[in-house]
Amino acid sequence: MKRNDEENNLEADFYYALGHELRRRIIKIIGDNDFSSFTILKKELKVSTGTIYHHLESLSQLIEQKEDKKYYLNDLGVHAYNSLQDNIETYVTREFSKKEFTSPILKGLMLITPKKFITANNFNFPQVLIIFFGIIGFGAILSWLTALFPLFLYFGDFYLNNEGISVIIRNLLPLFFIFNYIVYYLIIEGLCRLFYKKRENSLKFFLSFSFIFFPMLLYLALHYIFFLTNSLELQIVSIIDNIVLIIFQVWGLWIQTYNLSVYKYLKVENSLIISLLVHYGAFSLLLLLSI
Repeated sequence: MKRNDEENNLEADFYYALGHELRRRIIKIIGDNDFSSFTILKKELKVSTGTIYHHLESLSQLIEQKEDKKYYLNDLGVHAYNSLQDNIETYVTREFSKKEFTSPILKGLMLITPKKFITANNFNFPQVLIIFFGIIGFGAILSWLTALFPLFLYFGDFYLNNEGISVIIRNLLPLFFIFNYIVYYLIIEGLCRLFYKKRENSLKFFLSFSFIFFPMLLYLALHYIFFLTNSLELQIVSIIDNIVLIIFQVWGLWIQTYNLSVYKYLKVENSLIISLLVHYGAFSLLLLLSI
């Protein structure tokens, strides 16, 4: 039992080390040069002395300081360095292959997750950029066609209650969709920085953030079909429309959770906390606007 606990602690130290950009850079600097002095680390990392000491202390199970005052990788540190050389993503997103993802529902969600494009190391900027503009463009158009106002992952026509400005808002819905995207991203990014001090991969995260709106495009397209055929006047169709919205919101929130774990190196539960916190905040705001 004691041996298992020690192995679990070592595994935790290993993954913890790989879960922060500065710690990965420290391991890489030492590994590339076989050793490193504090002066070299400070010059390469360009951060405060206190920050370096903090991360060196966090890496105490992977590196050691010898009599010459230089830092060296121990066996676990060498293993971490080799892992970085191979593929860091396999390790920093390990939660997605562990026991908490063995349920049929979560396995199904993984099947509909665009893992090919949500990747920190092999990020394909041209492909993701095309998808980004495609989702933003179609989303803006569908918002206008369906006359639904975007509020994060919610879409509604509550603004129609105010006849004075409803026409103006209706014509500006494409711009509101783009504005909604930017505000939504900034809030999520801000919470990552505020609560978890995660500043990594901001541009990649911004572009890949568009993937969470892909399920909503499918919903908007279906809603537009219902709208064109006047099917929404039927109660059963209206209920189906709301159910589909909820299902696709769950899908979008899952993609957002995966996104946060890949680009911000957050644990799955922390990613879920941020995703759900903002989502329910938007729901509360929507209720207030509907009164």
